[in-house]
Amino acid sequence: MVSLFCFAPDRTLMAQARGPFAQHAPGSSRPALFICLEYVEHLLRMNRLRRTGAWVARPLLLPTRRIRWRIMAPYAVLSVLMGVAGTFIVTRLVTGSLEERFTNQLAEASRVTSDSVVRRERQHLAVVRSIAYTEGVAEAAALGSAGELKRLVEPVAANSATELVEVFDANGLRLWGGQLSGETALTYVPVEQSSTVHAQTLVGRVLSRGNDGAGDKFAALLPGPGEMALYTAGPVFDGSRLVGVILVGTRLSSFLPVAKGEALADVTIYGSGGTPVASTFPVAGDGGPEAVLAPDSGSAPAPGFREHRELFGRSYDLLYGQLQVRGEPIGLYSVALPTSYIASAGAAAQTQMALLFAGGTFAILMVGWALSRALTSPLLRLSRAARAVADGDLTARSGVRGRDEIGVLAATFDAMAERLQRQHLATLGALVSAIDARDPYTRGHSVRVGKLSAALGRGLGLPPSQLQHLEVGGYLHDIGKIGVRDHVLLKPGALTPEERKMIELHPKIGLAILAPVDLPREVTAIVGGHHERLNGTGYPLRLSAEELSIFPRIVAVADVYDALTTDRPYRRAMPTEEALRIIHREAMEGMLDIEVVARLRALLPQWEDRRRHDPALQGLMLPRPNAKVA
Repeated sequence: MVSLFCFAPDRTLMAQARGPFAQHAPGSSRPALFICLEYVEHLLRMNRLRRTGAWVARPLLLPTRRIRWRIMAPYAVLSVLMGVAGTFIVTRLVTGSLEERFTNQLAEASRVTSDSVVRRERQHLAVVRSIAYTEGVAEAAALGSAGELKRLVEPVAANSATELVEVFDANGLRLWGGQLSGETALTYVPVEQSSTVHAQTLVGRVLSRGNDGAGDKFAALLPGPGEMALYTAGPVFDGSRLVGVILVGTRLSSFLPVAKGEALADVTIYGSGGTPVASTFPVAGDGGPEAVLAPDSGSAPAPGFREHRELFGRSYDLLYGQLQVRGEPIGLYSVALPTSYIASAGAAAQTQMALLFAGGTFAILMVGWALSRALTSPLLRLSRAARAVADGDLTARSGVRGRDEIGVLAATFDAMAERLQRQHLATLGALVSAIDARDPYTRGHSVRVGKLSAALGRGLGLPPSQLQHLEVGGYLHDIGKIGVRDHVLLKPGALTPEERKMIELHPKIGLAILAPVDLPREVTAIVGGHHERLNGTGYPLRLSAEELSIFPRIVAVADVYDALTTDRPYRRAMPTEEALRIIHREAMEGMLDIEVVARLRALLPQWEDRRRHDPALQGLMLPRPNAKVA
């Protein structure tokens, strides 16, 4: 029989099931096993949600975890708000200014178009006067001599590049008419009689000696040869007798491009009923200009009326005006400007302002970042140094200097860490000196190995934190000899194989002693591996070169050198040169690190001088049991 218990987080029993088809939970018709499984699934789902929420919340909580972000966060928020608000306000101002400029440009285009029509009519008047006052024209008109009129009129009209010119007699009959044969040619070809029949009304007004308020000349928009044209008519007098009429005209198809170039806007001319008769728009389709450009109202708009139109796939604003010549209305016109440039200019302004404010925001953030870095960098350095000391690196220093509160705090911390390091090393030195003092021949050995190892590491370019590991490891490398019996450790003669095995166990004993102590792995590597050799002949594990780091390699050289150059029960201390020859031979045989040996040879003069004069390297002298106390 299998029993299954499900408990809630408050350890109250949710359900109990015995066997796969056991009793149900109280108040439920479902097996308790299913209830337990559903509850477990619920807990797993909630755990996944919490993990997902932690991933989402971690970036949001970042500003609250770092002082630098706490300083920069207000800068960032205010800069973004100012950038958004500034971009919006400036864009609105720029867009409003563009709309005002657009309105002014539209009004200016309308005025320039009206002026262009007036100027063209004045050019017509000048041509009419020149022809009327040309000698022989009046007599030829009175006689009805078409050939003579052609000879006299053509040079005058060609001189001003007049497109259309006709001469009528006093009865309104056309005597001669010509039109330019091309845009660049200054020769005239005859104008058919039927193409100027609408001009009879204008000619009739001149022959009736009417007056338009500005004189005896008249202007109008009339159908010309193939299209609408702007005409001006004036009388020809022979003395005081009216003998004919001069009619000068310009096709709208040639005039409107000139007007567009002056107004910088598309121009459309409408008849008196509001019907488009000519335009600079590229009208396409079967409907012609009337179908596309006719006002939306269906009738002639009032002068000054403005409307928005979609023409040929683009948005335009059209401004209508009355076409007046010599003070009389002759039709309507409109000027059109595309409104897309307002949107594009507004978008460009918005982009420029956004880039400008983005640059300003970035500059502000960089200033905030620089300030926060200047404020928090000392704190971060102090924090890293404190974390390193907490992890066991007593050589770590903040290196922060300053007269402010942070500088004082950092200086106090550095002094504390330095004092702690000195006390730590002094305590270890005293401990190992006491251990070494058991054997008068090894007195000071561990301290010397630690100091020499640190000097070798410094010569090899190791950082201060690793130099401390070397020194501490050198101090503790023989701590396992505590577990070796004195009759073996202090035996003056040769050791038996069993005694040798006992001595070779001291690295393992040292590791066992230091196991409860939270020492860096570099130190424990020294304690356990300082008797290992690169060729695998060492003890206790016979490790190879690939398995030995630089730390036990350095301490091994320092240990061998100090052992060779101090007195032992079975021999006297060797001279420095002889010890170096032995060490070098072992390095060449692949037992010791050749680079460390070379560094030892380079620093031996300074080391030997220090060894002779530094009392700390002489070791602790314990009183003998039978010594008399004064």
